[in-house]
Amino acid sequence: MTKRFPWKSNYRKIPPFMQNALNDIDGDLIAVAAIKKIKRRDIEAGQYSHVGLSMEGSSIIAAGPTQPPAGAGKWSERNAHGWDRRREDWPMVQKTWTFESPNFGDGARNGWTMRSWTKDVYQHQIFEPQGMTIEASLLDDKGGEQVVIKFALAPMLSRSMAEFDLILLWAINVLQENTGITGVFGSDATREEYISTVTLDWQIFPPGTADEVVARLLGSAHPTNAPDFEKHVRDRVRLFERFEPKAYIRGQGGFGSYFGAQFAEDLVVFENLKYGNAVYLLYQDWDEASQRSRLDLLRDQDAHFDRVVHTDGWQDRLTSLLHDKLFERGLRRRRSGYRSKRGAR
Repeated sequence: MTKRFPWKSNYRKIPPFMQNALNDIDGDLIAVAAIKKIKRRDIEAGQYSHVGLSMEGSSIIAAGPTQPPAGAGKWSERNAHGWDRRREDWPMVQKTWTFESPNFGDGARNGWTMRSWTKDVYQHQIFEPQGMTIEASLLDDKGGEQVVIKFALAPMLSRSMAEFDLILLWAINVLQENTGITGVFGSDATREEYISTVTLDWQIFPPGTADEVVARLLGSAHPTNAPDFEKHVRDRVRLFERFEPKAYIRGQGGFGSYFGAQFAEDLVVFENLKYGNAVYLLYQDWDEASQRSRLDLLRDQDAHFDRVVHTDGWQDRLTSLLHDKLFERGLRRRRSGYRSKRGAR
């Protein structure tokens, strides 16, 4: 549901005043933040409750970092749920879909056959939920009608990050949609401190019993938005076990906790425990891929991975896709009754 605010929602491109401010910043790290005078009665009316501002008697209360609601605008929705960006400016690639169909129109009587369909498609650039948060802090309150509030977005941005201009536009719009103001400042934080917020410390575990694997994957991660968290992990482990993984992986850090299984040097299946909206099959050398940042890893062309969204029947789609990728690598026999159809080039 879209949340309506009495201010400009967002920008189509980085505005000139923002570009001028960027030009005046010498360092690599950029903090997206802004200062705003706010009427006390607007806070009391709940206009800023979604970013953690409220009244307690005559005092202003700032609740700390808050993830803005998806309904605040287009960019806030992408921040919460991710973004599938079709890239018609990139070369087309071949993609394969696997499905079952009834033999002679009657699967109950004649059985079912697995078929594969391959065709050229446009690539998509997949952005996971970014998990940007906004922190409000009270800078000045003289007891009058207005107070001065600073709104700061996390994480900070690095000019050297992939697609800096696009991510900057995303960040300033998340702040704009939720507060009606946006800006940029230089940061005194070190680059190492910034990198620690967006990278993952991948841990590799050998296969073991289901209970051992689950215990290792869970670690200390307990997302508040996943009430059936342990069951969720255990179900995935049971699914992975069917395909004999060589190792299990867990990534801690940044804004989410990732877990999955490695089946070959260039075949890793994983998902985010925090968001849990899709499973990824990554087709890159894992030693190289694991060195990349959390944000960079899944901002690549989807020629390097497949994304299985958690809609009806996703487990069957994942199973079929994983089976085919293992067969391509000589790690699985072709399923009986399999037929393939190549799409016209």
